[in-house]
Amino acid sequence: MNLKTYLLSIGALSLAASLMVNAAEEHPNIILILSDDISSKDLACYGGYIKTPTLTRLADKGVLFQTAWSAPLCGPSRAILHTGKYPYNQGYYENGVTPTPSFTRDKRHQPILRMAKAAGYATGMYGKVHHDRGEDASIYGMDDYCLWQKWDGHDGPYARYWHPSYVANGKGVPTCADDFGPDIALQRIFNFIDVNKETPFFVYWPAVLAHGELSPETNRWGMPEVPEVNAAGKKTGGRVKGSLKSMIEYQDYLVGQLVEKLEKLGLMENTIIFYIGDNGTPGYGKGKYNNEVALRVPFVVSGGPVKAIGSSDVLIDFTDIWPTLADLMGYAGPDNTDGHSFAPYLLGEPFTPRSTIQMAMNNARWLRNENWLLDGYGHFWDCRGTRDESKYKDVTQSHDPEVMAARRQFEKELKKIPLPDYEDPKTKKSWQRFRKKNPPVKVFRPDYLDREVK
Repeated sequence: MNLKTYLLSIGALSLAASLMVNAAEEHPNIILILSDDISSKDLACYGGYIKTPTLTRLADKGVLFQTAWSAPLCGPSRAILHTGKYPYNQGYYENGVTPTPSFTRDKRHQPILRMAKAAGYATGMYGKVHHDRGEDASIYGMDDYCLWQKWDGHDGPYARYWHPSYVANGKGVPTCADDFGPDIALQRIFNFIDVNKETPFFVYWPAVLAHGELSPETNRWGMPEVPEVNAAGKKTGGRVKGSLKSMIEYQDYLVGQLVEKLEKLGLMENTIIFYIGDNGTPGYGKGKYNNEVALRVPFVVSGGPVKAIGSSDVLIDFTDIWPTLADLMGYAGPDNTDGHSFAPYLLGEPFTPRSTIQMAMNNARWLRNENWLLDGYGHFWDCRGTRDESKYKDVTQSHDPEVMAARRQFEKELKKIPLPDYEDPKTKKSWQRFRKKNPPVKVFRPDYLDREVK
């Protein structure tokens, strides 16, 4: 090689390296944590009773959305997250109403992990797989995974926590009685980050915490024990009695371990962490139609280029996750989602927030703007002055002119939200099975609307 050729090759390598650095700076690493069965009201960062020091620190340095809506149940929430579409555009109206083919096989949709790969990201998924659970999970589109799934060689119960049954990249993970599933998932995340720290990566962590578990001994649902952590943040080898409090506190500890890992690798300045709940807490909100108790979930975004905005009243729902990640990743492919990207808001750029958010389950529909809420039962709520659902005023029966005007406006917006199509061939049989045990929801309509229709 002559000197000229050598210098040209060095220049080309330098340019390539520079482009890689610029690409890494422009498109940050992203970690999306989806916690299972957690209402906003339970967490300290939302004023709740359960200490969440890691989430509180992340919220202080980033954004804590006061009103973020999931679906009322885990299956529909995850379908919305993966497709960026409301149930009327993808068919997932209930845990018991799912379309055929699933979103992983339906060419109308671009699942979020595949979108990340198309944007040039290394992708990994760790924890709980809800849809297509009994199949090869790689259908989701990730490079690496470790998930709670059955496998023939497992010598214990089908557990997600102690002595868990996990599958990694198609192979069973041997575990023993002292192995805790969430710890295994986090270690696999660490391994994935170590391998991919030089390139943009996307970690999707659908955590099994804080969902309860069916005991093989009693055949009853309950909260399992969690590893004990002392005041110094070290595991003692002991266990703590299972409860919502202990499970959320342990999840917060694991998120803290993840942050520490990123800081040690020097990646925190270029990594955005999303912490989200998939639906409300069982017994309080999960699966319920009243108010927004099933929908209002924790939603914290922090790290990398995210601005320290703190508590935010910007309205978002789960359809917004897909386009937001696509913008942050620099995805250049087609976007046929229903959501509204809030990436500019996170980055401190000009942003026009949504005026309304919506959700659907069964034949019920929710709709909300800054001041008013229409819930799944058709009840109307005055939300002015607070983002705490326990303080909303039920004005369903009110004939106050201001309330009636707001409710009439909501009626116009409802016409844009289709009811389920029970004849859709993708979901017809699923609806028929579901309706055998689950009647339609009775939705209230104020008398003045009926009179106006006549």
